[in-house]
Amino acid sequence: MKESVSSLENDARAIQALSEKLQVPERKVIEVYRTEFNRLAAQSRIETFLGVLAMRNTKSILRNSSASDTR
Repeated sequence: MKESVSSLENDARAIQALSEKLQVPERKVIEVYRTEFNRLAAQSRIETFLGVLAMRNTKSILRNSSASDTR
């Protein structure tokens, strides 16, 4: 299953907020989010919370990436 445009549009505010909070370019947040969404969707039987889980994973990945960049 591929990510639908509507799921990305629904998470647009969250993506923008995460970009600002972590000081990461929005397109990087979108790239990580799409990767995580598609990874989760490939394994999922129930699609209800894919966006929420993908956003949580995106936040974690970007935080870890930022932490390793400052070392």
